[in-house]
Amino acid sequence: MAETIQQQSSAAVTLESDRWFWKLQLGSWLGILIVTFLSLSFWHSAVEWPTFEPINTLFQCAVAFLLSLLLKPIFDIAWDTQLGVRTFIYLVAVAVIAGIWTLVRMEMYIRLSGEHSLWSEFGGWYYASLFVFLFWSALYCGVKYYLLLEKEHEKMLQVAAVHEREQIRRLHAESVAREAQLKMLRYQLNPHFLFNTLNSINALIRFDQLSEARDMVVRLSQFLRHSLKEDPSGKVSLEQEVAAVLLYLDIEKTRFADRLQVNLDIQDSAVSAKVPSMLLQPLAENSVKYAIAPSESGGTITIAARRSAANLVLQISDTGARRNSTLGAEDTPSSTGVGLSNIRERLQTLYGDNYELRQARADAGGMLVTISMPFESAPTNKNKIPA
Repeated sequence: MAETIQQQSSAAVTLESDRWFWKLQLGSWLGILIVTFLSLSFWHSAVEWPTFEPINTLFQCAVAFLLSLLLKPIFDIAWDTQLGVRTFIYLVAVAVIAGIWTLVRMEMYIRLSGEHSLWSEFGGWYYASLFVFLFWSALYCGVKYYLLLEKEHEKMLQVAAVHEREQIRRLHAESVAREAQLKMLRYQLNPHFLFNTLNSINALIRFDQLSEARDMVVRLSQFLRHSLKEDPSGKVSLEQEVAAVLLYLDIEKTRFADRLQVNLDIQDSAVSAKVPSMLLQPLAENSVKYAIAPSESGGTITIAARRSAANLVLQISDTGARRNSTLGAEDTPSSTGVGLSNIRERLQTLYGDNYELRQARADAGGMLVTISMPFESAPTNKNKIPA
């Protein structure tokens, strides 16, 4: 790719240098003509000023102009050679062209003035000629190097712009994929929850508990309406998320009545936090399924939240399944881990490695799930979370 850019830059520089060459030619030799006229001819007195001097000055500049045209193809051919070789070719070419110009200048002056002894001063004339053509060569190479650097810089900016557009497209594609993944993970929850709730409604109907079944259907519709309003890939305030969990637990309370108790421990500093929508519901569902439902006396689900430095810490714990006094830990139903796996994937998608999800045995005998994530502030509505 770098070679392609260099080739394109060289081609562009060739075209651009051809245009600049004629500007350089006219400007440089016109300047040399004016300087020569002012320094060597204009300051002579009328007696000392030969009548042929203006014509001689014009003739010398015209010859130099034509000779410099011979230098251009030599310089262009040697341009892509190594620096040492290029410098040697340039110096040899300048030396030869300067020598030719010196011979023409001296011969023309001898013919116009008749001073045949002028050849003894060849070194001084050659030095002046060499200086003029070295000056012209420096101008030509300087302009060509400038154009090359300018075109390469422009090409690099174009390449950088292309890379930036590609990066933007890639980030957009990643964002779309990330949003699709979050939606997929989120929508995995609703069918799972809906399946369990419909089974519960079916059981209530079979046992002729029609009032409870109707109540559960109403609460289910409220929960689903709330769920559909939220963006599956977005975040909500903690108070909204806790309200959604309480709506879900109200549905389960229709089923378990006094066997299900809910305890909230939400610090005021954590209420304004942003959390992924429907994050806590699968954890509460696990507690209901594996702690409350198998327990003859039911149990308590505790939802806690606090701010710890730059992180938000969420905890859901339960009192575990207790059928009788002889029930051991090995008799407690264990979670399949689908809900936790789903939450872990969502947190990984949203926060990368900047989160923590732990599962441990709670002091009350049940399970304790702790989630730590970066604290992000969101607007709050006071008194939305029950005390």
